[in-house]
Amino acid sequence: MLLDGKKGLIVGVANKRSIAWSIAESLHREGARLAFNYQGERLEENVRSLAQELKGSIVHPCDVTRDDEIDALFAKVKEEFGRLDILVHCVAFARKEDLEGEFLATTRDGFKMALD
Repeated sequence: MLLDGKKGLIVGVANKRSIAWSIAESLHREGARLAFNYQGERLEENVRSLAQELKGSIVHPCDVTRDDEIDALFAKVKEEFGRLDILVHCVAFARKEDLEGEFLATTRDGFKMALD
């Protein structure tokens, strides 16, 4: 397998239809061991359930808008894996009103929320 022994972190899985989930399945199929984050209780059960399908995966909470939680996630990954070979960033969020018009009409706050 191409990724035997490699360690990866997948950030942003929401459900089985997530691009992040398809990437995770492909990486796992090639031998990678994976870690996942979830943001908030609403997603925790779903992410944990999906991660169980990929044996040897770890799951850790992380609100990606908070630097302290990002630091804690990477500390957990380092503790569990020792190193990180692969990072997949699939977090996406924008307020509905910022998606309705033209991109150039996006508010500064909306831009920061979606792209920061």
